[in-house]
Amino acid sequence: MARPIKYGLDYFPFDVDFFANKKIKRLRAKYGNDGITVYIYLLTQIYHEGYYIVFDDDLILDISDELNISENSTMQILNFLLSRSLFDGKLAKSDKVLTAKSVQRRFQEAKKGLKRDVEVEAEYWLLKEPETLSFIKVRPNNDKSGINYSKSEKNGSKSGINSTKESKEKKSKVNESKENNGEPDGSAPTPDSQAEKKPVRHKYGEYKHVMLTDEQYSKLTADFGDIKTADYIRQCDEYCEQHGKHYSNYNLTIRKWIKRDEEKGGRSSSSKQRHDNSGASYDLSEWERYAFEHDPNLKGG
Repeated sequence: MARPIKYGLDYFPFDVDFFANKKIKRLRAKYGNDGITVYIYLLTQIYHEGYYIVFDDDLILDISDELNISENSTMQILNFLLSRSLFDGKLAKSDKVLTAKSVQRRFQEAKKGLKRDVEVEAEYWLLKEPETLSFIKVRPNNDKSGINYSKSEKNGSKSGINSTKESKEKKSKVNESKENNGEPDGSAPTPDSQAEKKPVRHKYGEYKHVMLTDEQYSKLTADFGDIKTADYIRQCDEYCEQHGKHYSNYNLTIRKWIKRDEEKGGRSSSSKQRHDNSGASYDLSEWERYAFEHDPNLKGG
């Protein structure tokens, strides 16, 4: 069986004149060692994945937790890094992606010794053709096959025109057939098709911040049990209410919180105590609170 291809790096080049860089000097002058630590931490996370990472509230929480720096300070440092072009501001704003030309130069230098091509995504690759090494294959947004800059420019004009023409002809024939049969022309999705593609998310918690589909909730309870799932939903819901937070994926957030606490032996760095189902004991008041919240027959009386 072939070994899986590792995309990220085990280590990356570090400039010996790092602290002589004017941008780094300003970063250190404004935020001290915290600023330097956050920047290097982000570089390690990026190179672990490849040449970019997607950042969200969870990343800010992880940085704050692991480096013992407040979330507010972490966000200020990140904004400073973007303002000084240590990371690309346009991609950060449009796609929530952290990368930079300097990051990608080091990435391709580290990959230069490989005896194979390396695919990168055109929408996130910032280096121009002269800066991009020959083994880097830039993958267009709508094409999964890796191609080089030179090949894409030579073949794009002819193949693009022909494929567009064939696509239009096929689409017109399909639409004509559907109209003759009294079917929708497919120009816009129907409400039923949209509902099938996007499962309904339900609100959980006292303040209704946590949004989960039935499948997500069922998997959480199957993996962690009813009590533990309810406890982490409550904590996430209260955290969002208290701090004005919003997560795009509450299922992933809850799983990351549980994993982080399990790696720390069931204890988090926050002031709140989180519980573990496996072998843990609960006092009577905890069970009564859970029963009252989840049994409608106990309410209103």
